[in-house]
Amino acid sequence: MPAASQRAHAPAAPIDTLPDMTPTIDLLETLRSGLTVEGPRRHIVIIGAGIAGLTAGMLLKEAGHTVSILEARNRLGGRIYTYRGFAGKMYGEFGAMRFPRQHRLAQHLIHDRFKLATEPFGMEDQDTFVYLQGRGMRRSEFTGAAFETGLGPDERAKEPTKLLHDVMAPLIELAGQPGGWDKIIAQFDRYSLLGYLLERGVTEQALWLLGPLFNIEGRFHFSLVEWFAHWYDDVFGDLEYIVDGADTLPGAFAPILMNDTRLGAEVQSIDQQADGVSVRFRDATGGRGEVRGDEVIVTVPLVLLRHMEISGLDVDKWFTIRNVYYGRAHKIFMQFSRRWWVEDYAIDHGVTVTDLAIRNVVYTPAGQDASMEKGVLIASYAWEQDSMAYSMLDEQQRVAQALEDLAKIHPEAAETFEFGVSYDWALDRHGGGIGPLFRPYEMTGRFFDDIRRPVGRVWFAGDSCSRLERRWIEGAIGSAVQTAYAIDAGMRNELPDIQLVEQHPAPS
Repeated sequence: MPAASQRAHAPAAPIDTLPDMTPTIDLLETLRSGLTVEGPRRHIVIIGAGIAGLTAGMLLKEAGHTVSILEARNRLGGRIYTYRGFAGKMYGEFGAMRFPRQHRLAQHLIHDRFKLATEPFGMEDQDTFVYLQGRGMRRSEFTGAAFETGLGPDERAKEPTKLLHDVMAPLIELAGQPGGWDKIIAQFDRYSLLGYLLERGVTEQALWLLGPLFNIEGRFHFSLVEWFAHWYDDVFGDLEYIVDGADTLPGAFAPILMNDTRLGAEVQSIDQQADGVSVRFRDATGGRGEVRGDEVIVTVPLVLLRHMEISGLDVDKWFTIRNVYYGRAHKIFMQFSRRWWVEDYAIDHGVTVTDLAIRNVVYTPAGQDASMEKGVLIASYAWEQDSMAYSMLDEQQRVAQALEDLAKIHPEAAETFEFGVSYDWALDRHGGGIGPLFRPYEMTGRFFDDIRRPVGRVWFAGDSCSRLERRWIEGAIGSAVQTAYAIDAGMRNELPDIQLVEQHPAPS
């Protein structure tokens, strides 16, 4: 019997006392069955109407609590952001655009709860290109020796995929052991990806090849373990997209929560008192409002809290808030008069990787309109320093530079280009970046514990509160379920442990 069901008939702990033992919950079962602990119903103020705020709000409201959601934007969804300014029914996903089938919480919401139609979002197509040193070739023709990189004989003898697999052998071995992920985090959290690769003897010449080929240059200075978890789990191996647009997922919450949501409300302060909390906000006209409640859940990116006044937080919590890093990323979408990538190259999905400023070209299957010849693709998708190369450009310059690069690979782009649009998440005042990234020493110890730790009546949820699914809606959903359960159970200043079976297939 799931642990959540075992607690279904247990009385809730008093809100002002800590439970004797932190329970273990099954996140999927809790999301599926709802909150079942009987206890006093309370008024919960939720800051942010992204997927974490919506999930927590739905669970708490359906359990009989009163919820008030304050959202600074004029829409639901947060970093789920669908652009609908293209011709016909075409759209572009500035934010979340693909969903791993192995993410069980997201799959439950998409398929079981809201019954949204999906189609595969393939990331590998042998007809896409590798474009380096001013020369491109199909992936089907690519070998590690195809470009002059100065590789030594040992590295030249291995294909890049094999080279990367072999250097990760110590972590792969641990991942297959009981408790392997705890061991990996304990032993390797101190490493950046670059530091580990260099320590394992990977040459700079090999890094020059592996960086663009596996899209890891922008992640070189971040956590080895976080990158390894995504690579080992092959999260890009089996993806799908929501046919009618990713924004239909937050939109599916609207019948449940829209009447409880105040849009255009930018929170300015949170004041904790002995008998509740006061949350003050400012609307688009500069007018001010206030909502009082018993508890508050903060689901917005932690970097935004540096512009809020929050009473009662301790020094360690503020240190963590100041130091959680949010990554940069942008997408540049273009509309063309015909889908030449399909007609001329037989490409209907996948990614072309380059060492150009555009870095990655994504032939998105999502957002096309079969009733017309026109089509859209992502001419540039880049992270971190690669994205910073575009941040200082205005919109016209971004599109022009990206089109120039794209035409080096596909001359048809210049002939059929109609218009382009871009979105830089580092410049989004309510996003603060594309999502949180761990750096060395941040997945273990008190730093991560302090990220998710509630303080008094202030609780936290969002993908920053997830260890292994950051920057995926899975992490945001999981933290929201965990926090909603804890509030419902009266577990102030505690969080339940998670019982969630992880699937970790060994990479081929």
